[in-house]
Amino acid sequence: MGVSFSTVRYALFTFLPDQFFEKLPTSLDDDLTGRTFMITGSNTGLGLASAIHLARMKPAHLILAVRDLEKGAKAKDEIIAQTNFTGPIDVWELDMAKFDSVKSFAEKSNSTLSRLDGAIINAGITSPPRWDMTSDGWEKTLQVNGIATGLLAVLLLPLLQVTTKFPPPHPNATVTSPHLTITGSAAQYLTKFPEKRATNILQALNDPSRGRMTKDRYAVSKLFNLFLAREIAALPQAQGVIVNVVDPGMCVSEIGRDRKLGPVASWLYHTVAWPISKGAINMVYAVLRPTPPGAFITSCEIRRPPSWTCKKDGLLIQKKVWDEMVEVWRGIAPEVDNIVR
Repeated sequence: MGVSFSTVRYALFTFLPDQFFEKLPTSLDDDLTGRTFMITGSNTGLGLASAIHLARMKPAHLILAVRDLEKGAKAKDEIIAQTNFTGPIDVWELDMAKFDSVKSFAEKSNSTLSRLDGAIINAGITSPPRWDMTSDGWEKTLQVNGIATGLLAVLLLPLLQVTTKFPPPHPNATVTSPHLTITGSAAQYLTKFPEKRATNILQALNDPSRGRMTKDRYAVSKLFNLFLAREIAALPQAQGVIVNVVDPGMCVSEIGRDRKLGPVASWLYHTVAWPISKGAINMVYAVLRPTPPGAFITSCEIRRPPSWTCKKDGLLIQKKVWDEMVEVWRGIAPEVDNIVR
């Protein structure tokens, strides 16, 4: 199978110029006094680097959502060591491959926190080399990057909505609205997504006989992140909440720990990829700056998503994926109905 023209065009005129020439700030200088931020997948990589950037701006409270509590505790120690942050850092367990864990985490958030000023839904995986199902019966990439990401985002929305009604927490605090930021990827530009014509898109993606555990599965899951951000942003419950999706850029990250690269790909990866701290600036920018509803952000800029997703047919496919996900969520957390209506 040859490389498509659109892929070549994207690589030459967008991806490589961004990676080689884009000048991003090394830090942001907002005053986050009195504010609470949550980062999932924050024991390592981009999530941890984002937490470090946020800690330097002195929020009142940080929540690290991690699958492994021991690793989360080490991440907490690293944040304190690098930033001298003196506020509370809570390490909470969250396994996106288990819907019960997602639901329990959201329940804990809503019952424990009085406010939530920003949530970066960052936990994700690349496509495993082999077909891998979760205990919930879904292909793992589809569940972790797509269905569970959307479920958590929706379940956190009421807490973010409550926070919109609060005055600034401190006279010196930077004025900002509550944010819901989903970590996406420029891979959304590259997917062919043949399953979009299926009667039931999620079931087609979940069928092992039709499964194509290639790079395209990861790209599809990242396309779904765009769909989720745009649909959530349109909900009445999201009024006053800034919802967006961010591509951190290609970074030397541990998200690819399950994928082995050949020598050429490995050389290119380590030549082009940004340091983690640089990519994380994109994520922190997204969770602090005002952006249009459902905006796609990369290189600290608002970018146009894949053109077909903005056309009538693309919007219909987006709505279909959304409706299918909502149906799945209803079976896990019936309270979803009151949030998405």
